[in-house]
Amino acid sequence: MTEPEISVPAVLRNDLSKVLAPSAAAGDIVRFAPAWNGYVAAIAVHAAMEDGVEGAGGGSAAMLDHYFDGAAGAAVFKAEHVHEHANQRAVTAALGEGPDELRVAFDAYRIAAEAHLKHEEDVMQPLVMQLPNPKAPKFAEWCVSAGVAHGGFEHFVAHGVESLATFGSTKNSPVVATRVWVHALKAVCSPAQWKTYLPIARAAAPATLWAAIVADVPSLEDASRSE
Repeated sequence: MTEPEISVPAVLRNDLSKVLAPSAAAGDIVRFAPAWNGYVAAIAVHAAMEDGVEGAGGGSAAMLDHYFDGAAGAAVFKAEHVHEHANQRAVTAALGEGPDELRVAFDAYRIAAEAHLKHEEDVMQPLVMQLPNPKAPKFAEWCVSAGVAHGGFEHFVAHGVESLATFGSTKNSPVVATRVWVHALKAVCSPAQWKTYLPIARAAAPATLWAAIVADVPSLEDASRSE
C-alpha cells in the first residue's frame, strides 16, 4: 500500500499512535486532553470533506461514487463516521472519569479509527489514482469546499503541518511529508484561499524545515510575492 497523495491518514495516525496513545497509556489526562481536542477538531473537518456539507460540496466519497458508478460506497463511510463519532464522545466523557476509564475508551476508539483509515486507503486511494485529470479542481469542488464550509479549516491546515513536520509519515521524512501536504493543499486552493492558508502553513512549520520545502518548491510562496 502506497502513501496517500494527500496525507490526511498519516496525520491522524500520528495523532493516534504517537501523541494520544502514550498519554492515554500513562493515564496523563492533563496532557491527553488538549491533544485530544485538537485531534477531534481536525478529524471533524476531514469527515466533512469525506461526507460533504449540504450546499457546499458533496465530499470525496460521493465524488468517487459519481466518477466510478458507486464504487466508493459513500453510505458505508458515513455509517462508519456515525460509529466513530459515538466512540469519540465516549473518550471525551472518560476524560472526567479517570485514567483507567480513559485508557479503555481510547483503546476502543483507536481500533475503530484505524480500521476506518485503512478502509479509506484500501477503497478510496486506488479510485483517486484512477480519477481523470485534472484532479485538483475536482477535489476543490467536492472536498475542500465542504471542509471550508464546515469551519475550522485553518486549524486543519496547521494541525496537519505541525504533525507531519514533527513526525513525518510511515513512508516519508518530515520534510517530504510536509511538502506533499502543503503542495497538495495549494493545488486544490484558489489563489485567494492560498493567500489565506499559506501563512498558516508557514507558521506551523519550523523555519528550517519550511526553508527546505520552499527550496524544493519555490512556487509555494507565490501568494507572498504577489502582495
